[in-house]
Order: sequence, then C-alpha cells, then structure tokens
Amino acid sequence: MKEILNRIICAIVFLALGIVILNKVDKIKSSVNENVSLVIYGDNISSDRKPFVEENGGIYIPFSTISKVIDENIFYDKVATKVIVTTEDKVIKLKLDENKMKVNLDEKDIDTPAKLKDDYVYVDINLLKDVYNIDVSFNKDTNIISIDKKDTIQTELKYNNISVFSDITTKSNILKNIGREDKVFVYNDSFKHNRWYKIKTEDGIVGYISKNNVDYVDNKEYVKYEDIAKENKYIMFWQYNNDLGTLGSKEDGVNVVLPTWYELSNAYGDINAKSNTLYYNKAKENGYEIWPTINNGIDSASYTSDDTSALVNSESSRESFIINLLNKCKEDKVDGVNIDFEAMKTDDRKLYTQLIREMTPIFRENNIKVSVDLYFVEYIDRKGIGAAADYVVLMGYDQRGGWSSVSGSISEISWVEESINSLINDSNISEEKIILGVPFYTRLWIEKQGEDKPTTKVYTMQDCKDYIKYFGLTPTYDEKSGQNYVERTSGSLTYKLWLEDETSIKNRVDIVKKHNLAGISAWRRGFETDNIWNIINQNMNT
Repeated sequence: MKEILNRIICAIVFLALGIVILNKVDKIKSSVNENVSLVIYGDNISSDRKPFVEENGGIYIPFSTISKVIDENIFYDKVATKVIVTTEDKVIKLKLDENKMKVNLDEKDIDTPAKLKDDYVYVDINLLKDVYNIDVSFNKDTNIISIDKKDTIQTELKYNNISVFSDITTKSNILKNIGREDKVFVYNDSFKHNRWYKIKTEDGIVGYISKNNVDYVDNKEYVKYEDIAKENKYIMFWQYNNDLGTLGSKEDGVNVVLPTWYELSNAYGDINAKSNTLYYNKAKENGYEIWPTINNGIDSASYTSDDTSALVNSESSRESFIINLLNKCKEDKVDGVNIDFEAMKTDDRKLYTQLIREMTPIFRENNIKVSVDLYFVEYIDRKGIGAAADYVVLMGYDQRGGWSSVSGSISEISWVEESINSLINDSNISEEKIILGVPFYTRLWIEKQGEDKPTTKVYTMQDCKDYIKYFGLTPTYDEKSGQNYVERTSGSLTYKLWLEDETSIKNRVDIVKKHNLAGISAWRRGFETDNIWNIINQNMNT
C-alpha cells in the first residue's frame, strides 16, 4: 500500500512539473510575434524566412534578407558560428546565442544575441541600426516592421482625405486615406519623379501620393555630394631589404617607401618581422611615409597555398593575424601597410576578401592606411578588395615571365591601359584608390632556332644601358609596347630586349595622369638609373 502511495505521489509531481514546463513553453511562444510584415526602404519584403519580434524588443530579421536588401557584405562564418558586419570604420561580430557583441575588437554586453531558428540565422536589426544608419520601428497595431534610411524626410500635408495609392497611378489600389494631422515620411529617391512621392505613413503603410498634396520639400540638405580632397599623388617604391645604401638620400617627389619587413609565419596568424630602427629613422629624415609590405610566406621554399588557406578559413586566425599585424605596425610607428598575398587557392577568393574587410576598419581606427596588391588572377576578388581597402596597387608588370612560351614585353602599355580600365569599369574601383605599380626591370629574351620556348634573364635598367653600349645597338620605338626595343642575332640565337627606361616610365606616368590615379609605385628600389626619379616627379606634376 505504501509503495502504491509513493507511485501516486511521484505521478502527481511529474504531472505538475509537466504542466509548469508546458506553461513556460506557452509563455515563451506567446512572447514571440511571428505574424509580422516587413517593409525595408519602402518595399514590402516577402521571404520564406519570416521575421519575428520578441517581447524584450528584439526585432529579428533573417540573415538572408539583410544580405539581399541592406548589406551584401554581411558575412556568416559557419565554423565560428559568427555573424560579421564590416563597414568603413567598424567590424562587428555576433556569435550565435552569446550575449556579447564585439566592435573593433572590444566586447560589450547585449540582451538580444544572434539566433539559429529552424536551422537559419537571425539577427536583431536594432543592434545594427547605427552601423547601417537606419531607423527601425515596429507597429503593434498593423504588425509591420519598418526599416528606413535616416535620410527619409518628414513633411506636412496640405489637405485632408488624401489617397495613398499602391503604385504611381490613380488606377492602383487605395491603401489608406490620410490628412493634415498625419505624419508622413517621404523617401529621398522619389524626388526625381515629376508627379509622385513615395511615402510611409506613421503606422508603416508605404505607398504613393501626388506631389500636389504636399507642401514644398527642400531636399537640398539631403542630397549628398562627395567632396573628394585632391591630395598630392603618391610616388613610392618597394625596397627588398633594410640596406641604408639602397634606400639612399631623399628623392624629389617620392613620399612613401614600402620595405619588405613582414611575413606571415604560420596558419595561426603569427608574423615574422625584420623592421629596422636605423632604416626607419633614415626614411623619416627623407620625409617618407613607411608602408611595410607583408607577404604570405611566398618567399619561403616550403610555402604552399595550404598555409594561407588555413589562415583565411579560420575566423580566430584571421583575427589573430589582424591583431598581431596591428600591434607590430603600432610598435614600428608606421603610416600604412601593404598586403601582398600571392599563390592562393581560388576557393579562398571570398575569404581573402573577408580578411581585408575585417582588417581595414581596425587599421583605419589606428590611422594606418591599408593598401593591397592586385593581380589579374582568379584567386583575387578585385571588386571586393577595391571596395574594402584604402588603396589597391595594380601590379602592372609580369605580363610575360619565365613561364612564357613567347618573347615579349613584361608590361605593354596597351595591356597596362586595359588593366586600369578594367579596375575602374569592371571592378568599380574609384580612380582615387588605384596606385599603378611599374617595373624598374625587364627581361632579355633568348630564342634558339629549333626550340619552341625562349629562355629569359631579368635585366635592370642599368643592365639595359650596359647591354646596348656593349653591343653598339640602336634602339627603335615599338608602338605596341610603348617601349624602346633592341634585337641582335648571334649564330642560332636571337636576343630581344624591350627596354625599361625614360620613355617607358613616362608613358606609364601619362596613364596615371590620364585616369587621375592615386599615384605610382615602382618595383624595386635599386633597379633604376639615376635619372628616373626626375622623369617621374617632373611628369607627375605637369
């Protein structure tokens, strides 16, 4: 009898617990409003992934909706389970179900973490409204979430009983009638229309009204024009080592030097550095800014693309790399940094861009410029990099190299021109961001009768002068390459040399001026003849 009584008591306890749990579940469910509509920038957004509103004020928008409508660069790292937002001056990281938000490496507490719902990522848009410069509101009466750019203008109506139409025609549906006492917000992009304003009512309904119903709206203060300050052009050079003799004395016009100081040492973001105080002091005496170059270990004989791949595929390693490089740049008191990652995997294209997106705002916060070297290769997303970095440096050489099956210029002027046009027109990179990389070297091509592929040797500018003098050659101008050219034959061998000299450099400076680019950078210091810097400086400033 006692055993039966105990069983009955246990059953009652479990039943009571079950009721409590069910009540809590029902309470949780009732605290989430899933029957809501979403209007972003005046457009009704329809998606299989529905937004929802929590009782605590969280307005949760699907990650895919944010990506499609608000921010195409928002990024979800599946391995780290973090939503990452990057802007010009901010990097925001939100880990799923964690009441923390990291902003430019600093953490702060939040009440509404990012969530996984039905196997899909959601973010409380309130956390990002300042980042995106938007207003966010939820109207409980209409169950409408409204997201608008802050340049939406509130205006007054002249009449009562004004019809709000669903489209820019009186034949469309009337959504609502409004009057003088109602608040109306006009969308900035509708000023260009002659007859209609696109508006939003106070309760979140979006439609169109005739401009005759609205008092004059002065939109001048809302039209933004970019006033880009025209600074002096950058004239810069890479230097492969810390040799003070190679650095030399001040060159007129030169304002930046890029010594090859830093190197990625492993997949965890550690860095090898060979900065030099004597070099730093001498460069500063010359009046140069210092933007050290960091490469991804490609100079090491043991380098493989797996090294860089492991780095960019790990959110924690990307962050460690950024922190380590930032700390080194601050320690060395440099003005900028030059990223030269090469020989990467095409599959890592997007993640390399993400590394630059996560890096640049943090370096800007510390007044350190970020420049990224660009090549026309599949593993570099030129458009994405161009949007993220402060500057891009086009490697305007190695059109042909030791791998080439034919002799030719390493940097034909038409090829350089086409590359610049592609960056501007295809990749949508602003001219003010582009620095043209030019060679202070060329290649001597040696063709042998009966062999399909030439051999080649790297020649500096001085090597070219010595070669011409030694063999008594007279250069002729090659229109296609924009370079002087010499050729000679000896037995079964033919030697061809497209010269890098005053003529070729002037032609490239002309491209910088023609497109109003940010400047010019040369690979590398020590390969030039004495007169080249005068040629660059004089022609850049005329």
